[in-house]
Order: sequence, then structure tokens, then C-alpha cells
Amino acid sequence: MDNGPVPLESYRSPELFALERERVFRRAWLFMGRVERVAKPGDFLVREVEICNASILIIRGKDGQVRAFHNVCPHRANLVETRREGNAPALVCRYHGWSFNNDGSLRGVPDQEMFLELDKSKCGLPPVALEIWNGWIFINLAEKPEVSLDEFLGSFKDYYDGVEAINLDCSVVIETRLKCNWKVVADAFVEAYHIPSIHRTTIKSMFSNRENPFGRLLDAQFFGPHRTISMFGNAEDTPREDQPIVALARDPSIYRPEVLEASARYMSHPAVNPTKQPGWSMDASTIFPNLNLDAGFNGQFTHEYWPVSVNECLHRATYYFPKPTNIRERFQLEYMMAWFVDVIYEDLGNVERTQRGIDSGATKGMQLSESEVSIRHSVQQIEKWLRAETVADALQ
Repeated sequence: MDNGPVPLESYRSPELFALERERVFRRAWLFMGRVERVAKPGDFLVREVEICNASILIIRGKDGQVRAFHNVCPHRANLVETRREGNAPALVCRYHGWSFNNDGSLRGVPDQEMFLELDKSKCGLPPVALEIWNGWIFINLAEKPEVSLDEFLGSFKDYYDGVEAINLDCSVVIETRLKCNWKVVADAFVEAYHIPSIHRTTIKSMFSNRENPFGRLLDAQFFGPHRTISMFGNAEDTPREDQPIVALARDPSIYRPEVLEASARYMSHPAVNPTKQPGWSMDASTIFPNLNLDAGFNGQFTHEYWPVSVNECLHRATYYFPKPTNIRERFQLEYMMAWFVDVIYEDLGNVERTQRGIDSGATKGMQLSESEVSIRHSVQQIEKWLRAETVADALQ
């Protein structure tokens, strides 16, 4: 990995964005969510992959299998399901009433005798390749994926396998549409160099101290197109005397024994805080191309970066908490979410300014420090996928 300036063209070029659509997002395995979102037969969720003009319906069938389909009726190409999630024993297109079983097969056609030589067995919802790893759902938009999910994850799968997903009974999602390239947002969440400046009144004291004032990384590892970094944490950071509400929200005694036990198991995995240093805050693991599967003291959380156009994207952050069982736990949940929103919007409030600077053309590249090595790796992997004729070539 060279140390020179990192080019900015893929952050502003419509031509390279079009190549990303075809050579990255139509070939890579893409994250869709947790299996708990479709826990029971008939449970479904709809995810939009706007860069590919795709609406994806993920549903658990009566046989317990989770499947993915294009959310498109084979009759007149209307969207079948308009809700973002729910439960449906049968899926019904509102346009003409065609209905489908939750395994995707065609169930009923109004006035069927008027359709001459209709072969119902060939008129199910168009399938999409779906695989599940550690409870995380991925899809591939290629008609026939070039590699399996296992092959795509490669050595990262071996490294991260078995990390226990905890606190799944209560999830909170924050979605924001932004006027910037998707990689500008992704870059904002994989380095701590910005924290003393952007987050000086919120999390600066958590991610830096006198010995490490700029939050230099503890560790960085690379797994083909994927990577993980471990960030420094100030082990001595505690609420001040004039912050009683913060102290109450961060009080570890608030957690139930079963929550603490699950956290201890999760933290013991070799891939969580891999250096096992007490001065640790979080790991940011990037699964190519657009997912951060992050790890903190209280479990995993995700950041997704979905392209819309060359200078527009959707950011989705999902946090997992134990389901509150009393007022004090509810207070902690509400406080922590308000705090997370404040921190996230400190980051997101800066990205559109960054895009304006990129679009000006005033600079050709980024001068990156070792603390920003994840960004350098990201750009190099994107460039590699754009050049590669096959996914196998891109993964080499």
C-alpha cells in the first residue's frame, strides 16, 4: 500500500460512479439486515438499492427459509409490497390483484382464463441470491453471483466468525439523506483523527488523552477488500461532578446480570478489541463495499452507506440495545440515543461541505495520515474492482 496522495476522482466523476454501479454494487454481496427482522413465517422487509434501481423484498417462508426477491410483479412490473416491513401470509399486487405465496411462487391470477397459455410456474416473483452469515443477511444482484458469500468474505469470515450478536431485542435506526458521494460519509466513520476537532464537546475525552491527543489507532488489519481498525479509548474518562445525568446514564450497575454476562462473552472474542488493551473504545470493521460492522463495549452496531447518485447518498445507522424493563433502563436508552444522534450529526453536518470542496476541483487528491489508513485502503479497493473483469480478479 503506497503512501502518496489518494485520488479524489471517484468521489466526483459521473463516469466512475456508473462503473461503481456495474462493477461494485451489481457484483458484490450487499448487506440487508439481521435475520431477527424476519423472525416468523410471513415476516418481510423491503430494502431499496437505489444505485441499481432495485427494490428488494426479503421474506421468511412457511418452511422457515429466508428468501429474497425483486419487489416487482411479473404481470405489469408494478411494485408488489409498498410497506417497508410487516407480515404477509400472501403478497398481493395492488394493481391487478395478482397474489404470491411467501416462497415467491404465483398464488392467484384474477380472471385467469383470459391469459392464454399462462404458465404459472414461471410467473413467480423474480428471485435474488441471498445468503446468511452469523445472522447477517446479504444479497447479490447478479443473475448468477460469481462467488459465494463465503468466498466474498474470505479471511475476514474466519477472523470474525462467532462474534456473538447481543442486545437484538431493541434496535434503533437513524436514516439521513445527504448531498454527497457515499464514500465521503463512509470515510467519516473510519478514523478518529477528526474527533478532537469535530467532536470536541461530545466524545473528544473518550477517544483521546494527553498521551494520545489525536486518537492514533491501536491496530489495523486487512482482509482482501475488507478491513478492521481498532480505535484508542481513554480508560480514565469518567463523567465530571457537574454531569450527574451523564453519570446516571453511564452507570454500569444499571445493567441486568444477563446483559452483563452476554457482554462478557461477546467481549472475550479475539476479534473484539483484538489487542485486548484497556485503552480501547471500538472496532470499525468494513465489509466491502458499504457496511461498517462496528463493535463497542455494549455490542455491535452498523453503518450503511448507500449511493443514490454521484453526489447523493443515504446513511443508515442501526444501534442495538437490551429491551428496557424499567424506568431507569428506559431513561438510559433514551439518553444514549439522543447522545448518539448528537454525535452522528456532528459528523454528517460536515460531509456536504467536504463534497463542495471535492467538486470544486481545487485538489486532485487527499493527503492521508496513518490514522486514515482505512480510507486509503477503501479507495484502492474501489479502483481495483473497477478495473477487474471478474470478481475473482477483484478479490485477489
